Amino acid sequence: GLHMVDISNPIEPIKAGCYGADNYTHDAQCVIYDGPDSRYLGQEICFAANADTITIVDVTNKTNPIQLSRTGYKDEGYTHQGWLSPDKKYFVFGDETDEKKYGHNTKILVMDVQDLQNATLAGYYLGPSKAIDHNLYIIDDLVYLASYRAGMRILRIKDYATADFEEIGFFDVYPDDDDPSYNGVWSVYPYFPSGTIIASGIESGLFVLSTQETTTTINTTGTDVPLSRRTQLRRR
Repeated sequence: GLHMVDISNPIEPIKAGCYGADNYTHDAQCVIYDGPDSRYLGQEICFAANADTITIVDVTNKTNPIQLSRTGYKDEGYTHQGWLSPDKKYFVFGDETDEKKYGHNTKILVMDVQDLQNATLAGYYLGPSKAIDHNLYIIDDLVYLASYRAGMRILRIKDYATADFEEIGFFDVYPDDDDPSYNGVWSVYPYFPSGTIIASGIESGLFVLSTQETTTTINTTGTDVPLSRRTQLRRR
């Protein structure tokens, strides 16, 4: 479950509390909540990937955490990790084994968490290959996804409520194939102020990347009209 550590004195960290009522927690994002559910403003809330559910826990009182909701979804394999939208209305997450278990393409799910006590599945996005998804992170309207053999993928979020995502760029570190196996990109980090992105390749090492957005236009009346936008990635 959730294990909380007090690091106010980093030389001597101490256990602050734990929450194990929902068994195993693989990963969690914990925030001082400033989302739409006014009942929990200012509270410390954890959004946990708990093997087959997204479980939301109020951990403000470390000695008495309170489970707010526990939400499963169809065709689960292994609920792995996720990240909140900037407005805290949605939690975007991946399942690490559903591609192998059910044979579908890369699947990214979206949970509506506007009501922390009643989270619901909003929908899911299917990628262009059968590669397994792993860690993902969100900045503004972009998802940066580590997708094992399919490399790092960048998705533009068009509509959270319908899980409408558009892939706008990728960087492949395992060009042999995009099969659902555990090779390639394990994680990404897109939070440097410079805009630099790093991607960790299991076999191939650390990649330091930069992006450049390009726009495709169409001219029908003498004026260029934007048709689509793509992001080019290159090694630095």
